[in-house]
Amino acid sequence: MKKLWQMIKGCPLFTTIILSGIIVSIGGYVGAYMGIYKWDVSFHHPMAQTVLMGEKAATDTDVSEDTKNKDSEPTTADVVTEEKNSTESTEKVTTEKPATEEPTTEKTTEKPKTDKVAIDTGGTSAPLKRTTQYQKIKTRKSRNSCYRDLTQIALETQYPYIKVDKSYFDDALFIGDSRVEGLALYSGLDNATFAYMEGLTTFGLMSEKIAANGTHTLKYLLSKHSYKKIYIMLGINEAGYDTETYASTYMESVAQIQALQPDAVVFMMGCMHVSSDYSDSHDIVNNDNIDDKNGAIAAYADGIKLFYLDMNTAVDDGKGGLVKSYTWDDIHLQAQYYSLWEQYLYEHGLKDDAF
Repeated sequence: MKKLWQMIKGCPLFTTIILSGIIVSIGGYVGAYMGIYKWDVSFHHPMAQTVLMGEKAATDTDVSEDTKNKDSEPTTADVVTEEKNSTESTEKVTTEKPATEEPTTEKTTEKPKTDKVAIDTGGTSAPLKRTTQYQKIKTRKSRNSCYRDLTQIALETQYPYIKVDKSYFDDALFIGDSRVEGLALYSGLDNATFAYMEGLTTFGLMSEKIAANGTHTLKYLLSKHSYKKIYIMLGINEAGYDTETYASTYMESVAQIQALQPDAVVFMMGCMHVSSDYSDSHDIVNNDNIDDKNGAIAAYADGIKLFYLDMNTAVDDGKGGLVKSYTWDDIHLQAQYYSLWEQYLYEHGLKDDAF
């Protein structure tokens, strides 16, 4: 003991670090046992990444907020990289014939391409187009280079939505990350199909095994089954990427989905906000960043075969954030509040002739 005490006195900094680690570990276990923390929070959870990665923006050499899928960047058709705020028409995308066999899930490190490609607008009969409308706001300066100054917020696609019942989702597919997983587990939409994975990003969307409990890729699923409605929510795990890169890879995935399911209507669900308290204290995972990225993808909605929906209107706290009491970690909804998202979907059905 005497020698131990002499060692402690001789290395106070080392001793302080060791003791701090022990105290933090004990506190974590006690907090989890008391229900204050969740046992299953992983490194890929955006909150954990924010702390562990120091919220470093992913630019040319920086690390992405989503470290799990950073090597899964796409290698398919080139995509649009700049937001469209005009009312110009979009052209039909040219794609290869959908594969009928399950594609390889081998990952590459190729950077996202930035050439332009058009998005399908629903055929040649020239139905009514509905361009995205934006709400102008007082400029909010960006706090990180991964997103731009926020000057406007995208509004959901204008359409005479109708109320629908559960059967409307018999032929629906929901795609996304852990938030969509929550919708699958805690809503009443058990008749719909879900394809999700914790930490999923646009870069791994088509190659990761996210369907049927992780046994098939999305590309394989879409080549084997037909859907009339396809809902997508992504974005929280791509917060560290710049907005243009996010929008380009997102729209490339949409182009591939439309090629595999040409008769389906695709609903781009705006990424759900985090709580206002969480947003105010984080330079990357914040609601200005989320709104910037939502606005970028919303620009491509045409109101024919591609819609932008914003379920944030169902869970907003009046300050542009997720209601604090609705969430257990400032990022995900508590189980009982997924019904609000479900109700929003029931109130945003399309008429039969839209399909």
